[in-house]
Amino acid sequence: MNFKNIDRWSLRYEIMRYYVKTAHTIFYKKISITGLENIPRDKPLFFAPNHQNALMDPFIVIATTKKRPVFVARSDVFKNPFVANILILFKVLPAYRIRDGKENLKKNEEVFNTSVKILENKNIIGLFPETIHTDKHRLRILKKGVQRIVFQTEEAHDFNLGTHVVPIGINYSNYWNFKSKILINYGKPIPVAKYKDLYLENPQKAMLTLRDDMTKGLLPLMIHIKTEEFYDLYELLREIYHADMLKTLELPVNEKNKFIADKKLIEALDIELENNPGNIKELDTKVKEYNSGIKHYNLRDWVLRKNDTWFSVILKSILFLILSPIFIYGTINNIIPYLLPSLLTNKIKDKQFTSSIVLVFGFIFFPIFFIIQSVLFWVFIEPNWLTLIYLISLPITGLLAFSLHRYFIKLRAQWVFLLNRKKEKLIKLTKLRKEIISNVYTIINSNLNKIE
Repeated sequence: MNFKNIDRWSLRYEIMRYYVKTAHTIFYKKISITGLENIPRDKPLFFAPNHQNALMDPFIVIATTKKRPVFVARSDVFKNPFVANILILFKVLPAYRIRDGKENLKKNEEVFNTSVKILENKNIIGLFPETIHTDKHRLRILKKGVQRIVFQTEEAHDFNLGTHVVPIGINYSNYWNFKSKILINYGKPIPVAKYKDLYLENPQKAMLTLRDDMTKGLLPLMIHIKTEEFYDLYELLREIYHADMLKTLELPVNEKNKFIADKKLIEALDIELENNPGNIKELDTKVKEYNSGIKHYNLRDWVLRKNDTWFSVILKSILFLILSPIFIYGTINNIIPYLLPSLLTNKIKDKQFTSSIVLVFGFIFFPIFFIIQSVLFWVFIEPNWLTLIYLISLPITGLLAFSLHRYFIKLRAQWVFLLNRKKEKLIKLTKLRKEIISNVYTIINSNLNKIE
């Protein structure tokens, strides 16, 4: 593989980056960004994000900053030559692990040397210090790849190069779903030069200190649930209690404030777990019973929280019927490229690649199918100027059809709730939800003043 000049400006890369940015704007319902002002200008930088969602993680960094970072990713995603060329076009370098074969480890030296040159050119390297992605909202122990590169680079320049490490927190409302939300937090940069004396005295200690500082920088930027035993409880309470938590904190509803509310909720639960573990165990039992009950009816918590009236649901149903022609038209014209990625996602073992595959396949095959359909329309339908209208209608009605599909799923859930809410089991679940809210409210009030 040729990595020469991988960090230089490239028209192909700029076109692809614009395409990725557009793709993300369409793929996600909302992209929220904080801390862009923290990124130093005209300095060699090392981006160090948390890693939870395969290729979506580097893509979202590329899409939300004007910088041109060169990312380092695990080598197994480079096995396919076509994919490898695309990744190199996107300025991604392979990193080889022992599991990739001992004979390949020597290739890391070229990648390392390339990384050093990128920093010397005052450009940006991106590396995920956890080294592996996970589907858990938790920061893993950071490995030493970042420290090794930045210290050896700075040492070669007597710590005058000015390299900074920028921790980045990436937070998904849902890892896999189209039209989910994402919040990306750029943290305060860590200047490598401040470790000069410590590194010259004890390199290993300097690496550990930088690792600890990177960890401290990352934790406030991401959702981190450290408990193993009650992980599912914390995740469910983030869904059940988030609206009440925002009210308690007197914060308007948006992704940034929901992140703040979730962080404080988790901290309050951690304090309660440490001081009164019995209360958390009792709450866990109730939440498990509640979650099992709503799954029985194929419902989500928001349905019980909203508790819509018959009048409201009937009006929504009438609106759906009025808009159903758009749903049918959009579905018929978009169903093939929409379902195409599932042929691959259903076979992969690592589900964290699902959204990456959907994004890449979608933004390759949707345009191809739109062009094919429009050509066929032009051949068979007169007058020909209608073809342009048809082409424009395809993506618009496709997005509307998807939104209406989700609207229908939610509407169906509301009908299920209304038709069953007087049954004993659902009445019990409604009461149980109120108990859970009351218990969490007590925990929050007891511990909120202890949170920094």
